[in-house]
Amino acid sequence: MKFLRSKFLLIFAGFLLVLFLTNDFGLVNIERTAIIMAIGVDYQDNSKEYEVTAQIAIPQPSSTASGENKDSLISEKGKTIAEAIDKIGITTGWYPMLSFCNLILLGEDLMKLNVMETINYFIRTDKIQDSAHIAGCEGKAKDILSSSTPLDSISSFTIQKILGKDVAKLDRIADTSIKNFSQGYYSRSKSGFMPLVKKIKIDKSPKGSSKDSQGSGGSSGTSDKQDKDQYIFDASSTLIFSDGYMVETLTPEETLLFNLESKNSLDTFLSLDEIEINGKKTAVMLGINEFSKKYKFKIENGKPIYYVKLVFFCKYEDANAHSDVSHLNPTSSIPEEVLLSAEEKITNTVKNLFDKLKSANCDLFHTQEDLYKFYHKYYQTYKGKTLSNLELKVEIDCQSEKSTRL
Repeated sequence: MKFLRSKFLLIFAGFLLVLFLTNDFGLVNIERTAIIMAIGVDYQDNSKEYEVTAQIAIPQPSSTASGENKDSLISEKGKTIAEAIDKIGITTGWYPMLSFCNLILLGEDLMKLNVMETINYFIRTDKIQDSAHIAGCEGKAKDILSSSTPLDSISSFTIQKILGKDVAKLDRIADTSIKNFSQGYYSRSKSGFMPLVKKIKIDKSPKGSSKDSQGSGGSSGTSDKQDKDQYIFDASSTLIFSDGYMVETLTPEETLLFNLESKNSLDTFLSLDEIEINGKKTAVMLGINEFSKKYKFKIENGKPIYYVKLVFFCKYEDANAHSDVSHLNPTSSIPEEVLLSAEEKITNTVKNLFDKLKSANCDLFHTQEDLYKFYHKYYQTYKGKTLSNLELKVEIDCQSEKSTRL
């Protein structure tokens, strides 16, 4: 038996060696490969076609490499997304490699359609990973990807950092992936969400700086980037979907409180207006740290109820007022009226969030799933009507970090 096993291993090793020496693995020449880092999808209603924009890195041969890979945008149209991507390969001569694509950006015109008709391609294909970020945008996805930004050499890298690398744990971004969005669509709740990417134009560098850099031997590539309009990106608002259709947009504050249901929050900030300090009405920024939370769906006395109970520890971050240093430093106790204002603002934001979900019939908190799993005897009674019959109960408790009141 041991002899046969050793003989089999030798034959298998010899087979692999033959494949390696004959190059039968089918590797694509690096000079003919387009490594796609992001895909933008727009829809043209007049022609009923998809316009797919691929942001690609073009690997350079070692003999001509300048130290960095170049990037380029290639757009093609097709009746389907697969057709448009295939055209990119045909018209450029590059093999479109999607293995490194981590961002799918959907244009504004697509939001008028059932977005699952678009996303289905990315679910079916094995060329792109299911963990890729997916987001909507204002205007055309092509314009977002073609925007120049001072934050990175490639716009999609900047967007991916905003969506996926929440280093400060602010929970401001409702990030989602192809897999998670699809799971929400095919669940009993038939709801989903994705961040809304907006580009914000920034002031150009002072006039003459690009000329000075050219005169002192600066590269023309750098001056070209400085001459272009430059943008930064905001993704703190959230698009919400019901049965595949975009139905409403959540504000940054509503997004934060939605995120808290599934994330832990540290060093989050809350802005308050018209707070009185030393007889002066002013704006105040509070730092709030989540102490405890409860997002819970229940059936009580035959009626669906959703509980939101949150306890925050608060501290001063900033205030447009002059006061004794002992009153506004981060460790000082916060007056009761300021804490009450914070509780009122958070309570109203939670209520506005649920009002939007009710009017849009968007079950982001998966009440249909909970109804089916835990209260199945009421499922037929409230099937499809849980949100319209839902009673919201909100308890918000904001405390100073020095307070012992619980």
